[in-house]
Amino acid sequence: MNTTYFKNVIMGNVFGTATGTELPTTYYIGLSSTAPTADGTNVTEPNSAGSGYTRVQLSSLTAPADGVISNANAINFPESLSDWFPASAPARYYVIYDSKNEGNLLMYNQLTTSRIIETNTIATIKANSLYLQLTD
Repeated sequence: MNTTYFKNVIMGNVFGTATGTELPTTYYIGLSSTAPTADGTNVTEPNSAGSGYTRVQLSSLTAPADGVISNANAINFPESLSDWFPASAPARYYVIYDSKNEGNLLMYNQLTTSRIIETNTIATIKANSLYLQLTD
């Protein structure tokens, strides 16, 4: 899914009707226990202070094929120093931002399987298993 913000930035830049906000040049992926919304809200990421959690820069994306881009290499989050997503609130969504901290939510989607991420865990998104596309 794409947020309204991201769709407006793309359309404004592609068609030259609103170029005041440039397309991002760097993208970061994170995880959320709650379902994000098209207005860019309702994301619940772990508190980064002392937990080891941080969004990971997307750096090995493939060229588009039939409008879809995927991750050529595995995406590894840092090792968790505390429980990021306990059984009561597992990671259910991935979120893509234009900044490592704060920033604008651009894209999101549900994980194929929710994940409990406890202390001393390295969460990984396997190569070629993340699919990004522009959708309504």
